[in-house]
Amino acid sequence: MDSESKRPAIAEDRISALPDAVLCHILSCLQPEFRKCAVSTSILSKRWKNIWAYVPNLYFDNHDFPSSADFIAFVDRALQIRNSSAIQKFHLHFDGCQAEDFCHIDDWISTAVKCNVVELDLSVNPHGEEMFELPEGLLTCETLMVWKLWSNPLINIPKAGCYPSLKELHLKFMYPNLLNPENDFMDFSQFPVLEYLWIDGYLGFKSFTFIISGPELKTLRINAKSENDIRVAHVFYINAPKLERLDVQDDFLSHYTFVNTRSLVEANVRAYTKRATEFLAGISSVKYLAISSPFLRACSVAAFDNLRELKVVLEMDYFKWSLLTKVLGILSNLESLVVDHERYEPPCHHGDSELVIGLEECQETKEVFADVLRWSPPEFVPSCLLSHLKTICIKGFKGSRSFGYRDEKEVIKYLLKNGQVLQKMTIYSPGLSRAAEKKLDKELSVLEWGSKTCQVEVITKVV
Repeated sequence: MDSESKRPAIAEDRISALPDAVLCHILSCLQPEFRKCAVSTSILSKRWKNIWAYVPNLYFDNHDFPSSADFIAFVDRALQIRNSSAIQKFHLHFDGCQAEDFCHIDDWISTAVKCNVVELDLSVNPHGEEMFELPEGLLTCETLMVWKLWSNPLINIPKAGCYPSLKELHLKFMYPNLLNPENDFMDFSQFPVLEYLWIDGYLGFKSFTFIISGPELKTLRINAKSENDIRVAHVFYINAPKLERLDVQDDFLSHYTFVNTRSLVEANVRAYTKRATEFLAGISSVKYLAISSPFLRACSVAAFDNLRELKVVLEMDYFKWSLLTKVLGILSNLESLVVDHERYEPPCHHGDSELVIGLEECQETKEVFADVLRWSPPEFVPSCLLSHLKTICIKGFKGSRSFGYRDEKEVIKYLLKNGQVLQKMTIYSPGLSRAAEKKLDKELSVLEWGSKTCQVEVITKVV
């Protein structure tokens, strides 16, 4: 056998032989946390030297570089290499940039626009009081459909005639009028085809107004935060004839005005009680509603004729169950009810003996409190129990020897007894001891249930 036949065969590099478009697609599939790997492929061979720069999804973050100068040089080089190749997603985060860096940022965004960018993730946080102004080309970009903007202070958004194709906008900021006290409102009516809007930020010490008027807006999410010592009421004016979903978290409930929102289907509200009645009256057409317990009292005032599903998140150690039964009395068409003890912590137990944890009062005081029944059944059975309510879910049932246990247990028994069309009741009680579970099963089983076909399931497994 000759010497050449003994040489190991050299493996064929089939990957490098693939077209550039395929290689770019492979690199673009890398998760953001592995985006540096795409750049590292440039050392494999001459074939791979500049492939990374042509991927359709570009991620640039100054935190990945030792200095701003290195970051600027890298982005300049990458965009110069790719020339006019199309950009699907352009991710640019530049924290602590100086005023002299604005020209580079302007050029980068303008390049993305020229390359028909579809999704823009932009975070520009200048060091100092200078404000970055968006390049004019972005305002009229016909390919931009998704824009995520995080800026502190808030970048000025023009008032009209821009963003013809933008369908999704995420806006995150801190104190929008901190550096410019005259800037006291933001108008979102200039987005003609916007379907999804998310506003998330600290609103600051001075009242700020958001004008949200969108003919195509379907989903609106608002997370309005404030410092503990700030109690400034901000204003949200919402005019959205196609709005279907509304999510609101508001540290101190602002003034909300709803105009032409009868199409609203689902709402999720976590806020303080001030102006709750006014707020709920504006969204009374919803079919699915999730609210925090402080809002429940206001529900007894507004008319929710279309409501089919209600979720109540309990945000207090002791909940007045009479509020729930009062609200059920006016929700005649309700079909599904969820009560969620969100702050509930599973009891610590040893064997079959439960131990109450996380409460400041002494054990003796807790035992006395737990034994007191404060809830009493309403005078008339709510009509939804007689004709519509089919499913009930209690999440975080606390078990005995805890605040409000007897009240909650009696309400559960009342719902079972009077639920004429009830199909299923699920009680989640993570960490409930086996003895307590058996005791609860026994108490419920001896009741005369209103529905002969109802199924009751107690789930104690901690998920």
